[in-house]
Amino acid sequence: MEKIAVASQKGGPGKTTTTVNLAAGLALAGFRVLVADIEPQAQAGIALGVRLSGQDLAKSLALPLQQLAQGVPTTLRNIIIDRSELLRSRKSKGTLHLLASEQATMSNAQHILHAAGMEKVHVLRELLDELDKEYDFAVFDTPPAVQSLNGVALAASDYALTLCNPKGATVEGAVTMRSTIRHVTDRTRGLANPKYLGAVLNMAHPMGEWSTEEIDVRNQMVDASLLPFVTEIREDSRISGSYSKGVPAVLGYARTAPGKRYAQFLQEVLDRMDTPEDEWEIAQSADDMLDAAEAAVPAQQVKEASGV
Repeated sequence: MEKIAVASQKGGPGKTTTTVNLAAGLALAGFRVLVADIEPQAQAGIALGVRLSGQDLAKSLALPLQQLAQGVPTTLRNIIIDRSELLRSRKSKGTLHLLASEQATMSNAQHILHAAGMEKVHVLRELLDELDKEYDFAVFDTPPAVQSLNGVALAASDYALTLCNPKGATVEGAVTMRSTIRHVTDRTRGLANPKYLGAVLNMAHPMGEWSTEEIDVRNQMVDASLLPFVTEIREDSRISGSYSKGVPAVLGYARTAPGKRYAQFLQEVLDRMDTPEDEWEIAQSADDMLDAAEAAVPAQQVKEASGV
């Protein structure tokens, strides 16, 4: 099982939509996929049509995290929720399963893990070891900021990526998260070594609609060596609408722009997982893209004037 964490130091850049669309895209491609919602706000579960309440609170991922942190043997098998029904209309042979969260129980787990310190940072990895042969991928939705639950997710990960949106503060947060990811090995005494995959620009706009802030963000992502993905996710009401419906956009709008962009992004993620960093294709800065667009206009004008 390959484990991927979607992480951000700031809230609001689109971690949950990125997580569920990446996971659903993998399942659509025929893989066996497990989504782990490690976020107290439980948004990944909601985005997959699951809200834990009443007796279902016993299925919160927080409970086995708490138990193992307190030295009580436990398992994940009895809390896995099958969401493969979301794939039926696409006739995929993949599977999509969920480890759901809930605010009160996950907040309590956060306190227990914080008190336990680094000695228990591997609880999620240990729990997932039992399922290693049953899934091809696990994708983690993580809480914002650097805290115990975030550390638990990164310590369980083989790969990690971060996000920006057209707000300057998200670049600073992505730089912080990149540094955190690259220091996981030292902080876990060599027991975890997630590979940083880069940053995706979420809620982006077409070039003709770029604000000064978006231009700055695009430039900073390159200048800060965030290794931005070439594929960007455009702002689209269909993506936010998909969240409320509990069906990821890559499934609900597979043949339209949102679904196609998430599919392209997924392919980039897989390519980066399989190739050395120095072979990755990196997104251009906004300045380079604007210069290229400006240079292309006179060339097209000459071509039209010549009747070619």
